[in-house]
Amino acid sequence: MEDETETFQHLFVQLTTFLGQYRWLLDAYVCEFFTEKHWGKIPESWRSVLHGIAPQEIADDLLCSSGRGTRTTVWPLSLLAFCATAHSLTLPRQACSLGTLVGQLGADGSSLPEDIRDGQLRSPELQHCFRRHVKPKKQHEILRLATTVRWLCDQAGCSNVVDIGSGQGHLSRVLSFAHRLKVTSVEAEGCHVTGAARFDKQVVTDIAKEKIKKQEEGDINDVLHAQPSHVTCFLKPDISVNNFLSVINQHNPVINHDRNESEQSSFVVSDQLSGCNVDMELPNTKKIRTSEEASASCCTSKSESGVRKYFNTDLTQSEKVVHESDTPLDRKPFTMVGLHTCGDLAPTMLRVFTCCSDIRALASVGCCYMKMTCANESTGRRDGPVNVQPQPACSEYGFPMSHMVKRLDAELSYQARELACHAIDMYTERLKSDDSEVMMPHCFRATLEHFIVKHDSTKRRAGIRSIRKAHKMDFQTYAEKALARLIYPTDTQVPVDSAEAAEMLACWKDVVVFHCLRLVLAPVVETLLLLDRMQYLREHGANCQLVPLFSPKLSPRNFVLLANKH
Repeated sequence: MEDETETFQHLFVQLTTFLGQYRWLLDAYVCEFFTEKHWGKIPESWRSVLHGIAPQEIADDLLCSSGRGTRTTVWPLSLLAFCATAHSLTLPRQACSLGTLVGQLGADGSSLPEDIRDGQLRSPELQHCFRRHVKPKKQHEILRLATTVRWLCDQAGCSNVVDIGSGQGHLSRVLSFAHRLKVTSVEAEGCHVTGAARFDKQVVTDIAKEKIKKQEEGDINDVLHAQPSHVTCFLKPDISVNNFLSVINQHNPVINHDRNESEQSSFVVSDQLSGCNVDMELPNTKKIRTSEEASASCCTSKSESGVRKYFNTDLTQSEKVVHESDTPLDRKPFTMVGLHTCGDLAPTMLRVFTCCSDIRALASVGCCYMKMTCANESTGRRDGPVNVQPQPACSEYGFPMSHMVKRLDAELSYQARELACHAIDMYTERLKSDDSEVMMPHCFRATLEHFIVKHDSTKRRAGIRSIRKAHKMDFQTYAEKALARLIYPTDTQVPVDSAEAAEMLACWKDVVVFHCLRLVLAPVVETLLLLDRMQYLREHGANCQLVPLFSPKLSPRNFVLLANKH
């Protein structure tokens, strides 16, 4: 244990020292390439070999850790050291196989349902209903994480799961219907909860139809009772354990059936929470779909009418199950999971996990690091986008979490945390395609910034709403659309000198080089953030490991932090 502690301490010193040395690069904005003369800040020996370098070489020699490119020039030792150090301080990102993960977890996978093996849905009806509304990237993440959570539950000896930041409930449904776990999902946005309940009902309908076709009607009640419970609630960073347990145990939604109006049935989210340090958005009644509406879409076949029969007659039974089983009087152990929990939500999960004896295991995948609060972020240097307000005082910060990193006075700016969210593997593939059009938007934005600041210096780094297919436009078209989509509108008639713009656009390769030099640091920042969270759990006595669970080319934030208690 002492050797591990010393290893972590030494690694944190290396990480913070290295990032501190290149803060001038880490804290820069690519859009200010021309206004802040960023190219001139790069060491002259680096500029001489990187100026005009082909995108393919950038991908192979700068961003790939293997460094197996066909370098056409001799690079200075300082640049080689920069790349080598960054790659050596980065966690390996290649996705592990589920078989390897099973061995690390000490599980054998024999308890998994037959229709979901190797992280894949085998049952045709499950494949169809779970893929609806879910893009391939999300399918990849959900199936691998759900299988991992099932193994964690088996090892921890619990069948209850709390899904934090559940969104529209895609992960919760796979855990509930495919892995047969009892799931409570917690989501801050009420519109997502509404959608989740609607999608739950669609899955129940699909599975029930298949069971009727296969003459397995006796299993339909089990399907009805397998639905996740949904809670609409914003969890604050300093939420107490008792308040958290109140949220997940006392405010599950009720499948309500009004006996006086038998033609109507709906999902209802009810009750209010008082005295808790949470922001609740629980409407008294959230009607998702009535049986009358279901009847209009489910009357074309014998099997569909059979499905409607089960919805109309068994909902009172379902209500009873929710009250007696899903809101227990006694506290039951559970596993907590969060897939791409935004900003401070992932650190909040970790704090609750360490303080709550009911939580036996944890699976956390974070994202949106720039939205976290940071203890040592100096407001004087925090000159991020104009729409980012200084963070309020807070008793619990997203970084640093561990005592070990706190003692180093580690600081990560907004720019650094935003950089850590970039999709490096995807961008590397674009560079290898050698399609200059794909890389032009960076130079477009930097050129436009020059003219905006020249026209109105108060509008520097103004946010621009997303512009589709910007790489297919010429600069003039891009500038017109971008100025019309400024988050903080300015004069859309910003004068653009065509000759000056052409001179800047000719430097697009230098802009790409500068962007890629920053990208070299991105995984180092993420490594510091993730290891800080891991060390925090270690300091609280948890067994934990960081696993690259997803393919980085599909899912840039591909690390899952797994933990259980002794």
